[in-house]
Amino acid sequence: MKRGTTLGVALAAVVIAVAGTGWWVSARPPSPPQSSATPPGEPTTTSGTHSPSPTPKVPNLAWGPSQDDWDAALMDAQALSLEDVAGQVIMADISHPDAAAAAKLVKSRHLAGVLIMGGAVTSAKQVLALNQAIQTADPKRDWPVVIATDEEGGVVQRLRPAIGYVSAFMAAGANGDSSSVRAYYAGLGAQMRELNFTMDMAPDADVTIGLKDPTIRTRSAGSDPQDVADTVVAAWQGLDSGGVLPVLKHFPGHGSVTVDSHAGLPRQKANVATLAERDFVPFKAAIDAGAPAIMMAHIRVPEWGKAPASVNPRAYAYVREELGFTGLIVTDAMNMEAITDRYKPGAATVAAIRAGADLVLMPANTDAAIDALVGAVEKGSLDRARLDDAAAHVILASRWGYHAQDAVAPGRPRDFVEGSIVVAAKDCDALVGESVSIVGGTAAQRKALAKALRDHGVKVGKGGTTVALVRGDRGHAKADVVVAMGGPWGLPASHAKAYVAIWGEGSEQLRALAAVLAGDVPARGTWPVALKLPYAECSA
Repeated sequence: MKRGTTLGVALAAVVIAVAGTGWWVSARPPSPPQSSATPPGEPTTTSGTHSPSPTPKVPNLAWGPSQDDWDAALMDAQALSLEDVAGQVIMADISHPDAAAAAKLVKSRHLAGVLIMGGAVTSAKQVLALNQAIQTADPKRDWPVVIATDEEGGVVQRLRPAIGYVSAFMAAGANGDSSSVRAYYAGLGAQMRELNFTMDMAPDADVTIGLKDPTIRTRSAGSDPQDVADTVVAAWQGLDSGGVLPVLKHFPGHGSVTVDSHAGLPRQKANVATLAERDFVPFKAAIDAGAPAIMMAHIRVPEWGKAPASVNPRAYAYVREELGFTGLIVTDAMNMEAITDRYKPGAATVAAIRAGADLVLMPANTDAAIDALVGAVEKGSLDRARLDDAAAHVILASRWGYHAQDAVAPGRPRDFVEGSIVVAAKDCDALVGESVSIVGGTAAQRKALAKALRDHGVKVGKGGTTVALVRGDRGHAKADVVVAMGGPWGLPASHAKAYVAIWGEGSEQLRALAAVLAGDVPARGTWPVALKLPYAECSA
């Protein structure tokens, strides 16, 4: 990674770190397994007849499973009824804490799994009970239910009531130390696994363009493709070693488009050759390192046609054939307006599976999506073998995502949060005086920072060094020290002697800030995005 750690060194280290998890890291993944279905990424329109048969012999899949594992998953999929195999490629969302209702939904439609939303989480004890009910809901299968959530950190974290605040992913880019990043996300993965989660829809492999990017921003590790790639590899390997299956998102890259796919269909202006040198770089690095799953976004790449990537055969073909990906491909949520403005729920799901998706996330209507898949196979517009192939990928990933851990990683290390803080100052040796006054932020945040500063021997009251806490991605202020808790893009509009970014609003981030301001911990982070500030980084 930056500051002297190369990707090659990071990969060599992680082979040892994750050896006990069952994932096999390969320098170049082999071609995807060929089943009786058309290869992933290619549309099919033949009839729904099929006969169970193993795939031709191929080398071990880059992300871990063997040929025998794949054959077993495929035969399990082929043995399911048409309605059950259709359910096995659907992941519904759970937005309420009602464990009985969630379990009933999984069992009634034989769902592949569920995505736990923030409304379903009130405490660690509650979400553990919810997940246990879901995991035991369907005795018909001998593979686990996939229980996922979006725990990226920063503006996207569903588990804060259960595990506390997680730094935005851009903190990892600012930290820049692969071992620290890996350890932090191993701790996060272990916390999730203790709550019976098997999958995290993270990390973001997007390369952000900053404020013109309406939805990713600090969800990205930064704006340099190679730095983002190095950070993403360390993060997914950490999550995996902690015990959850990571899903890299959002291919073909959501950080360089200017429309939020929740609200409309983004159009990528760059051609594929340009994307291969920019947006695709983190995905390729992660795939080459053995990443098990990626998410396909609702983004139009004109070179691939008019359809969004999530329902576009050419997008899936690129991932499978050009990038050599053999793992699980998940769609982005199908209830987003980029899809719902153009497709009915059933039609969108059929289009995604036909194009090459393995797991369809959050269709606008779960029953309609499953019924449409069944109808498409019965009518001959979708080959049952393509559906079996998709379900086999899900079954295989669910088994490997539930691999047992020999040791549970410790909690998220404080060193990561401290090491991610970036400071640019006129005088790096004296950020604050003997006393400070705090403005901005919320009352709770000011109180937490005041307590932390007092713990470091700094007086807090009126007068002295003024410290301003600013929120959001454009937050700015005039003070001796201006602290961006969200994105850093408002700092150039601020006027200060010291400019600071801490990548979060939780108590852990504020405690780390106090340690840096007091001079007890050196500022080690570097800017993961370009900013025009009057002073150099204190880590330089």
